[in-house]
Amino acid sequence: MSRMTTARALIYETLETTQEHMTAYQVFDAVKPRLPSLNMSTVYRSLEYLTHEGLISVADVGEGMPIYEAVSNTHHHLVCEGCKKILIVEHEQVKGFFEKISQEYDFTIHTNHLILFGLCEKCRRAKENQSEELPKSLHP
Repeated sequence: MSRMTTARALIYETLETTQEHMTAYQVFDAVKPRLPSLNMSTVYRSLEYLTHEGLISVADVGEGMPIYEAVSNTHHHLVCEGCKKILIVEHEQVKGFFEKISQEYDFTIHTNHLILFGLCEKCRRAKENQSEELPKSLHP
């Protein structure tokens, strides 16, 4: 049986207090001053343990490396493919979707973390303005 080591506790505390999405490298940089003996392999093992215990969640938001966050309330993400901004969608807003899928497909959902990729309002407008500036022959 594994235990909550000093490194695990500090990593969890960091994720819980920042309440932000962090990569393993960002976690390492945040915890290292408080635990000088910390190395990246310990960070990865600790993140894996904390994820397995359900204390943190891990997600791939298209950045090439997973992000981690403390599990405080169930929520979902909208990821802008333009500026990489991550917006939070509260679970109550999509709860009905999960229930409908579960009933319609007679499917028990274990992972209820939704990540949708698209364009935020600012990037969508910029793309529309850019498209309007193209000569008519180059419009898609």
